[in-house]
Amino acid sequence: MATVSLTDLLGSTVYDVSGAASGRVREVAIAPQEDRTRVASLIVKTSAGNRVLPLTAVSGINGGVRALTGAADWTVADGSEGLFLLSRDLLDQQVIDVHGRKVVRVNDVDFHHDSAQNRCVLRVGGVDVGARGRPGCHRLSRTYHEDHGGAGGGD
Repeated sequence: MATVSLTDLLGSTVYDVSGAASGRVREVAIAPQEDRTRVASLIVKTSAGNRVLPLTAVSGINGGVRALTGAADWTVADGSEGLFLLSRDLLDQQVIDVHGRKVVRVNDVDFHHDSAQNRCVLRVGGVDVGARGRPGCHRLSRTYHEDHGGAGGGD
């Protein structure tokens, strides 16, 4: 299973089904009411404005994001109700570390990248609170699940 970071995804070129460059990734969204660790969609900045590209319509993210649909099929991003936008809501924010001992600043989010039925699947694997070299990368699952009423896990 490959790993990709949020900061690597942000700004990536998005190619539609025809292979044409249609925009750039502006935001990565999770729908916590559906699945608290799986990326639900990408917000793509296009010449026509911000559009929502469901991750179920993405075939891959190597060398840019490859969509299975045309840009005209992506819905207008007119609000973020019910979505947790990782760049806006988590990057450069202060959180309590997994041991509850100190406040740390979030530098990046790491995703586990996999494919299922020719579709891209991204799951939150960790939060980088240290240098980019990974010494401060912590698993998010325990803290997130404990804070949101789920079972523990993680470190």
